[in-house]
Amino acid sequence: MFAIRNTKPEAGNKFYNNGNNGGSSWCVNGNPTDKGCNVLANCVGYACGRFNEIIGSMQYKTLCCNAENFIERAQAAGLEIGNTPKPGAIMCWAKGSLNGNDGAGHVAVVERVNADGSVYTSESSWAGAAFFNATRSNANGRWGMASGHTFRGFIYNPAVKEEPKPEPKPEPKKEEPKPEQRKEEPKKEQRKQE
Repeated sequence: MFAIRNTKPEAGNKFYNNGNNGGSSWCVNGNPTDKGCNVLANCVGYACGRFNEIIGSMQYKTLCCNAENFIERAQAAGLEIGNTPKPGAIMCWAKGSLNGNDGAGHVAVVERVNADGSVYTSESSWAGAAFFNATRSNANGRWGMASGHTFRGFIYNPAVKEEPKPEPKPEPKKEEPKPEQRKEEPKKEQRKQE
């Protein structure tokens, strides 16, 4: 399992810098642009960087489009998509109509799935914070995003393998002895009372 990210990536981290700053990301500069991680503040630059950082190499550079189009880019790259939260997965939301002029959507990375079904994420935001963590529940059907957003799915990280859940062990059955194996109690003689 990977280490949960609770802090902004360190300056110079190649996953959060594009070629203009000595990194390996293809994402655009963030807004405002962070000096040490120039693809931040931007949810796309962060999610692409974190997804690949968990893998350990920049294998999925093409995850650098509008956030709402990550699903299609992931499918084209052969990544698995689903509706169940898993650690290391990218969460993807559309804003307004898909591919419309009403917003670019949002992406975040699942750091942990909590026992109650909520998720602990790491994120960035265009024209906002370069890095933050959030706990998101799906009580509103949009994993905590405001109306106008539609949750599109999870993009599963191939480097994160699910830990097998232990199978419940059946309790051993007490076998009834077969009729021929039953021991018959010796009959007690009844004494006549005198």
